[in-house]
Amino acid sequence: MTTTPALSFADAVPLEADALHRLLQAWFRAEGSDDPAAIRARFDDGFNMVSPAGKVLPFAQFSAGLPAMRGSRPTLIMEISEVVVRYQDEKTAVVTYRERQIQDSGTTDRLSTALLIKRDDRPTPVWRHLQETWITP
Repeated sequence: MTTTPALSFADAVPLEADALHRLLQAWFRAEGSDDPAAIRARFDDGFNMVSPAGKVLPFAQFSAGLPAMRGSRPTLIMEISEVVVRYQDEKTAVVTYRERQIQDSGTTDRLSTALLIKRDDRPTPVWRHLQETWITP
């Protein structure tokens, strides 16, 4: 049996925005596992998100809301593009990306900036901070 080696932090960082959003899309659509642990493991306990509307959402609030969000958007499609690593060292990275959300109610676009960190107890880069900004047509 062969195993695939884990990606280095440097190699995993530019892939992480899409990887996390695949998990979130499945969660919102009620696809796959109904255990939120895989999503929670992608975030640092000190995580904060600033929504496009300016609301600050700490990890505890995000985590507590996950069960209610499962299946809440069954037609959601999330597309990640324009991923750029703006800064990276051995344990931190700043990434920007464009996120498009498509569902029955319409399409929204946002530009996001994320701070990802390396934690030795996690196999993937961990989200520490996320700032989202609406992109208006």
